Amino acid sequence: MLSGLLVLKLLMAASPAQAPDPFHWKVPGLVSVVEVPSEMSVGGVPVRLQVYTSRETVQRLLQYFATAFDEAGFYIQRQQQQLIAQPHLTALDTRTFTSYTVIFEPEPGGLTSVVLGEAKLNAPRPAAPSKLVPVYPGAVNVLHGDFEGAQTLTFRVAAKEAQVHNWYREQLTRAGYKEESPRVFRRREQEIRLSLSVKGDWVDAVLFLKTAGEPLPLDPGR
Repeated sequence: MLSGLLVLKLLMAASPAQAPDPFHWKVPGLVSVVEVPSEMSVGGVPVRLQVYTSRETVQRLLQYFATAFDEAGFYIQRQQQQLIAQPHLTALDTRTFTSYTVIFEPEPGGLTSVVLGEAKLNAPRPAAPSKLVPVYPGAVNVLHGDFEGAQTLTFRVAAKEAQVHNWYREQLTRAGYKEESPRVFRRREQEIRLSLSVKGDWVDAVLFLKTAGEPLPLDPGR
């Protein structure tokens, strides 16, 4: 199953365009639908997701959504930004400034996972969230998210994977966290999971902070 964060990266990269509810799009060869009922906030932008499974091929589905978006009057940039490896398509409803991103992933048995996301780019932005997790020096494309019961931080940095891991181990240890297992840190009710992936000279990082109570400020001076 595709991570919703793949959709979020693309949604936030879209240019700032009510069209049919995106969760009512028909999907050819539909096998199942996974409802994601709660709205999420990414960088202050409200985001909704839905996941489908289809019997159709990636190419067939890609063409279907390109046609559907075009017929809905959405703007589709000719040269799409390729921010992830999976085939994907982003369109913009210029009337409501709502972006739609759909990502496809082949699954066993000839099935295809389809992740559809909607981001309301003109929604009022709340105040910037407090920095509960430090950002690696020199990071770019920094994005804070708020998902049910979890804070997220994603970024890209020109560094070695081991350098990023060691830097977070040092920072979080100073803040009172203990690395209970590789890249999993805990401090009382808080847990931080660090995920790293290498893309050429870059490292893509995702940090999840989960807490049983109110998030505790990160204080390296403790």
